[in-house]
Amino acid sequence: MIKEVRLPDNQTLFRAKTDKKKQEEESKILPNTLETRVMQKFDKTASAITEYPVKGLRGDVNSDFYEFLAMGIIPYIIGSSMFMGLFNLVNNHLLPTSKKIASATGKKMALGVILYGIGKTLGNDIVTRPIAASTGIDIELPYRNVYYPLPTKPGEAADIYPQHQQRKVYDSREFFRKDLIAKDPNYGDAYYNKIAQKLGLGDNLKDPVTETTPIIQSVVSTTKTAKSLASFAWAGVGVGLAMQNSWIDFFDAFANRAKYFPKEGDGFFTKLGGNIKNFGKNTWKMSGEFGKSFIKSCKTMWTGPKGKEGFAKHAGKAWILFTAALTAFGIFNAIYRAKNMGKLANKDLIDRNQESTVI
Repeated sequence: MIKEVRLPDNQTLFRAKTDKKKQEEESKILPNTLETRVMQKFDKTASAITEYPVKGLRGDVNSDFYEFLAMGIIPYIIGSSMFMGLFNLVNNHLLPTSKKIASATGKKMALGVILYGIGKTLGNDIVTRPIAASTGIDIELPYRNVYYPLPTKPGEAADIYPQHQQRKVYDSREFFRKDLIAKDPNYGDAYYNKIAQKLGLGDNLKDPVTETTPIIQSVVSTTKTAKSLASFAWAGVGVGLAMQNSWIDFFDAFANRAKYFPKEGDGFFTKLGGNIKNFGKNTWKMSGEFGKSFIKSCKTMWTGPKGKEGFAKHAGKAWILFTAALTAFGIFNAIYRAKNMGKLANKDLIDRNQESTVI
């Protein structure tokens, strides 16, 4: 039996705020650009640090699984900070010789954390972009999810303000957001027809949604797997590059960067201008030194350290080749399976006007 639920004062009003602008808010697909990805990452990370933990600890009725998953970024941030500070924080308490070694190691670790993140991010794009271009299915397609939370107070205080989450259309393989694709003027049936054309299903299908959905779901699965494997492999390449001794020149240049010393009697704006000018010079110089060290580290990782033999000499090259092969296989597998499914479902191979038995 289903019983009616009431609060003690019997005055709960389940409605949204009457603000017209708020009522018009709804979920919508966003362009998959660098600006959108940065915005979504920043918004999601900020909420995961400041908002979601508070809601969860309070036992908020509107705390959901999305927020729980978003908070997974917190261990990464804390762990990375601890990892970077592991050697750097104790440097002042070591002997001069040990201090120099520990300082170089600590800086490499800090750089490794940064290049790990860059490599992981680039690994995603290296896989998803070619697949999207070949099949028309971009599993990274973002959207802004707008929802109205459950009321937590009775009476007039139950007025609800819309909330938002940064999601992707293909977060779910089985239940991807067809509704958003259908109502977006830039997508709709044209989106599925474009996919059908790329996969060899033909043009202007009677029901492009139904005919392309199984292939889309397959591409989502294969691409997500390839993306996960490749992104961590490229992250490993980033860490390997950071561990090369070629970065010593960059670290030395950074430690000896030019410093601005204001003259006696200089006003606030003079000092500000001097600091900005000095910052610009240092940034330009450090960018050049970083580029040189990065190129050298790539060469060193590929050729191996001088004086080394066997595994120690060829480990870097082997990992780069393995990463490249893993990435290429993941891309090829996703595209091949999609094209093959399109070929098998092609109208030229299956006469859908004839009677058939589905097993």
